[in-house]
Amino acid sequence: MTSYAWIGLQSSLVLNSLVLIKQGILQIEGLDQSSQLIEMWLNENEIQQISGLENLESLKRLFLPGNKITRITGLERLHNLETLWLNENLIDTLDGIPDLPKLKEFNIAMNMVEFIGIGLDGLDSLENLNMSGNKIGNFKELLNLNRLPSLKIATFFDPHYGDNPICNLCNYQTYVLYHLPYLEKLDTLHISDDAKAFAEATFMK
Repeated sequence: MTSYAWIGLQSSLVLNSLVLIKQGILQIEGLDQSSQLIEMWLNENEIQQISGLENLESLKRLFLPGNKITRITGLERLHNLETLWLNENLIDTLDGIPDLPKLKEFNIAMNMVEFIGIGLDGLDSLENLNMSGNKIGNFKELLNLNRLPSLKIATFFDPHYGDNPICNLCNYQTYVLYHLPYLEKLDTLHISDDAKAFAEATFMK
């Protein structure tokens, strides 16, 4: 299948949810009449580029795991997006993420991202970030998460997706808990007050 288009949808049809999994889709197109779409699942297709979403300003949840996406593009108009899953793709940079003021959950696990940089700046509502199974190997990259005022959950190791090189460095957890003290959950585990106190005591020595 060379592409899949939703051209046959009637303009009078109010579509809130769209699920097309393992359909060999190469390109997102034909959604011009789906402006009321709230949720879209396009898992495990052949999509290489995020596009065709310009008229989906009502979209709140977008799931694109298991495709062949290499860059983060085409999200500029999705101001109401709350959940974004781009896990298990071919993404190697966070550049291109626009300000998404309502985004609360971002899953970019099992890609090839090595640097965080300023890529997540502007995601002021982000609470849950899953970056497990990437290539982050420098503690300094984690300091960029301090600019995410709402972040509560950070995942760099997940049994389902694997870990990042930083997870194998000495004092990894202590470093994270000291520099990101507002976290409530790290690597799928809840953080106790004792763990935070230990991290602080260790760094104060």
